[in-house]
Amino acid sequence: MDGARQMVSVGIDIGTTTTQIIFSELTLVTVARAGQIPRLDITERRVLHESEIVFTPLLDAETIDAQRLAEFLRQEYQRAGIAPQQIETGAVIITGETARKKNADQILKAIADLAGDFVVTVAGPNVEGMIAGRGSGASSYSRQHFTTVTNIDIGGGSANSAVFRQGKLAASAAMNYGGRVIEISDGMVRAITRAGQWIMDSAGVYFAVGDRPTLADLHRVTDAMTEVTLHLIEGSTSPLAAKLYQTPPSPVSGRGKPVMFSGGIGYYFYDPIPLSTVADVSRHGDIGPLLAESLRDCPALHGYTILRPAETQRATVLGASSQTLILSGSTIWADQSILPLKNVPVIRPDLNEKPLNADTIAAAIGEALRRWDLNLDSDFFAVSHEFSHSLDYPQLVQIAQGLVNFSRSLPASRPLIAIIKQDYAQALGQTVKGLVGSRPLLVIDQVGLEEGDYIDIGAPLMDGRVVPLVVKTLIFYH
Repeated sequence: MDGARQMVSVGIDIGTTTTQIIFSELTLVTVARAGQIPRLDITERRVLHESEIVFTPLLDAETIDAQRLAEFLRQEYQRAGIAPQQIETGAVIITGETARKKNADQILKAIADLAGDFVVTVAGPNVEGMIAGRGSGASSYSRQHFTTVTNIDIGGGSANSAVFRQGKLAASAAMNYGGRVIEISDGMVRAITRAGQWIMDSAGVYFAVGDRPTLADLHRVTDAMTEVTLHLIEGSTSPLAAKLYQTPPSPVSGRGKPVMFSGGIGYYFYDPIPLSTVADVSRHGDIGPLLAESLRDCPALHGYTILRPAETQRATVLGASSQTLILSGSTIWADQSILPLKNVPVIRPDLNEKPLNADTIAAAIGEALRRWDLNLDSDFFAVSHEFSHSLDYPQLVQIAQGLVNFSRSLPASRPLIAIIKQDYAQALGQTVKGLVGSRPLLVIDQVGLEEGDYIDIGAPLMDGRVVPLVVKTLIFYH
């Protein structure tokens, strides 16, 4: 392909139970549409090397063995025949209960020489659900078939739902359960999590560490987990579900809509194995395969359209973040003192079906922010706007006022960063600056971003008229 360029990318997913790494080769070409600034797009991706899916190494129940983890990743670089300096782009995502281990920061430091200049993030439960749903193919399926799809991703320690409506994330939720709420080896219970104890109590099952449970007892536990999975799908609750929810129930119910399952449980849901003994169930040291069987046999789920996703086990491993250098429009508004910025997550409020007034705009931004599990006191973020129609000046003023109203929930020193696809940055920036006072402000136009992107923003160029951006779009494995 003329003008094509290849780059090597890496994706690393460090989860509650397992860790995996994928190397890919991305093919980029320059795309120049009429009236737009040329930019690079990914046209092809070829998997170069997939690691085995291994258990995330632990020192104890609360501490990940960062050094063993780093050594595994270095060995996979060697097996792939790829040196860290060959990697031009990538993403490291820490998910599930792993994200809540006390030494998550140490993990990032231990792999810093491998991660390079990548997107590195500890994913909260809402973000994890979005990543899994996009990685499984639920998002693209809903867009291609003009429908609504709920993706349920269940791993070792967490279960996440994400509702996609014609390709866009409509809602998400998460619960604190998974295949490893009970750990078993040689027929003996080795560990029970707090969530596992709640589930056992609800199911009326009583055994302890050191006991040898029957297959029937374990089935009662996984049947209780299936009931809360239905609440996760439908946005409802129960006494047990209320204990397990890490987020509020999904505000958009998936009742009656197509459902996909991903994660380790999803793998066994679609590719079952015979489970006639406790040894069969605990082949991975947990009860994950039996949970998949309970879900598959659940009468209530038989009333749903169950779709097989493009990917199950590897839904949340990222085939890397593609870094795409673009230039903003030439009429930006920038307080240069806050630049450059790196790894800024992008939120995208849904405004096209809502009246453009300041209150609804501020509320939509707040709702988008909650999907990202961000800390308003410490985390930078950018608000991306894209409208399907031209805006008149009164509408632009309402957008400006909405941004200002929302900004009042931020610390006074926190920059307000707005990115809009249409050519309105200077007018919008001037209007916002007149209302926002001394708060640092950056408004960029002629850049279209999706929720889930990360951006680096460089220092202004060309006498401050443009800024360079590196857009890091999370590319999911299929």
